[in-house]
Amino acid sequence: MTITPAKPSRQIAHLARRRAELVASAQHTIGESGIEAPIEQFAAEAGVSVATLYKHFGSKDGLLISAAVDAQQRWEAWMVEVVSVLPTEIEKFVAAARLVLRGIELQPDLAHMGCSIMRTARPDLSLLIGDLIGRAKRLAAEGAVQSDQLERRVRLYFACLVEEFQRQGSLPKPKPKEADAAVELALGLLGVTPARAKKLVQAPLPPLGEIPQ
Repeated sequence: MTITPAKPSRQIAHLARRRAELVASAQHTIGESGIEAPIEQFAAEAGVSVATLYKHFGSKDGLLISAAVDAQQRWEAWMVEVVSVLPTEIEKFVAAARLVLRGIELQPDLAHMGCSIMRTARPDLSLLIGDLIGRAKRLAAEGAVQSDQLERRVRLYFACLVEEFQRQGSLPKPKPKEADAAVELALGLLGVTPARAKKLVQAPLPPLGEIPQ
């Protein structure tokens, strides 16, 4: 016998929608004013009371964490879907890096929020680095990148991307060609030849579609 899961009540669905709206507003506030903005500013820009934010998130830190986790999850899911149409792992790897550095252009609120968090909170990026190392190991097994001192190479590569991401966020207007040039240079740290790096970075990106809201 098949048991159909019970549908969430209207109240639960309403609370989920409201929470999502508050998270989106917080992401915009962080992007505009940074994580150091007072909780009163987050509340005012969301059109709610401070008590309402505490009711949903417990504290300002809870609100910031929810905003950051939501942004990361939506961005990563979108990127995975976009690059999935590419035929090789190295093409997917490079396209994902190019998309990250175009964040200011493609999704300003989320990207400016990321810049603010990196600049002021110095978050622990070990999970992101670990994931990148895992992907680089698969590429090394295929001969697409150098295998010697791979973890060190990946950390230097990641540092280059972070620096360019923050630089793009500081510009009056994003410069995609400069972002691509940074990826091209950084690929050399992984042992990709200049000719191969240029070809990978100059390849057309897949259709981007909409970033999940």
